[in-house]
Amino acid sequence: MIKGNKKIFSKSREDRVKGYKKLFKQQDKNYSPPRDVAEGLVEAMEALGYEVDVDQALAYLKSSYAVHDRKYYLRNNRQ
Repeated sequence: MIKGNKKIFSKSREDRVKGYKKLFKQQDKNYSPPRDVAEGLVEAMEALGYEVDVDQALAYLKSSYAVHDRKYYLRNNRQ
């Protein structure tokens, strides 16, 4: 998913955003966060005093997965 996506490693924030968009398109085929986990996140965030809905929690899970994927690739695979 990350391989071949050079923009996601750019120093430019604008290019990284484009890289993330490309990653999300690829991610749709391989990863969709479980709705029950998102619902649990909504409850936990409410306990912390935040008001989020399930769609926002799903977006958080998806973006979190992408960021962790990028960081992992930077640490372990990129030379």
